[in-house]
Amino acid sequence: MPTRPVALIALTLLLGCGAGRTIRPADEAGGADPIAPSPVINPPVAADPAPAPAPAPAPAAPSGQPYTAADGRTILDLRRIGQWSQSGISEPRRVLIRDESAWEQFWSALNAGPRPQVDFSRNVVIGVAAGERSSGGHGIAVERVGLNDGELLIEVTETSPGPNCVTSQALAQPVDVVVVAGAGARSWSFVERNETRGC
Repeated sequence: MPTRPVALIALTLLLGCGAGRTIRPADEAGGADPIAPSPVINPPVAADPAPAPAPAPAPAAPSGQPYTAADGRTILDLRRIGQWSQSGISEPRRVLIRDESAWEQFWSALNAGPRPQVDFSRNVVIGVAAGERSSGGHGIAVERVGLNDGELLIEVTETSPGPNCVTSQALAQPVDVVVVAGAGARSWSFVERNETRGC
């Protein structure tokens, strides 16, 4: 095969493709123009756009309103005083505090600054401490407090980091302190749950 005709065919194909048009057979030469792409229309942009309005806040749950759980217990509202990862309380504790003297003693062990005022005629303070842990990533929380026939049932969850978690090597003493309207309770018990947190 002669190289000159092959080179001419290749050149014709390249020129046809490079022009952005389709090569048409001779019988279509009088047909319509090729379809041009639609122009891109950009929406107008304001010179000084105003920030989007903040979303409307979700309606708040009624504060201080206990509700009844499926098992008949009245679930009390928690008011969290604070959670600490380094507290100074190195042994595990589960305490229910019913008076100012015990509250002062617990708070001084916590070493967390000025002690919040609590109305012990209506409320009790619940303090839970996990004890000293060898690394960060540990936590403890009072999840729920229920009242049934004068008994407070206090649900506590302790969390620890999973095996693949990167944690600080500092000692930790997790503590959680809450207030509930449980001054009329005659007895109490703690229900413990342990969880490993994934990373």
